[in-house]
Amino acid sequence: MKKHYTALLAAFLMTLCVGGAMLAVSASALLNKNGVQVADSPAAATATAQAKSAEEAQIQQLQDLVSQYQAREAQYQNELQTASQNLQQANAQLQQFQMLLQALVNRGVISVGRDGSVMIQQ
Repeated sequence: MKKHYTALLAAFLMTLCVGGAMLAVSASALLNKNGVQVADSPAAATATAQAKSAEEAQIQQLQDLVSQYQAREAQYQNELQTASQNLQQANAQLQQFQMLLQALVNRGVISVGRDGSVMIQQ
């Protein structure tokens, strides 16, 4: 009779150990946030494919937007370079006018007052 209780106790302990291990594995799988979602059904597979195609479409839109911004930046760079060249030309002309005005003052053809007024000498 004592063997019967020992065997029953051993079976109970083995069942308890296997059940505890099964419970630990299932709890770990349930609480794992990094797991892969189940996609057994065709509807889930279709939804996953649609989500991927929507993401790809959004990526394509963002890439197009980046291309537009790059084209705009190149256009602005060209406009800036043109404006810089025009400014250099205007500065060169201003320098020529200043040199001409100074030459006329030095020859006594004109005189420039302190207030900026210009008088022609006779």
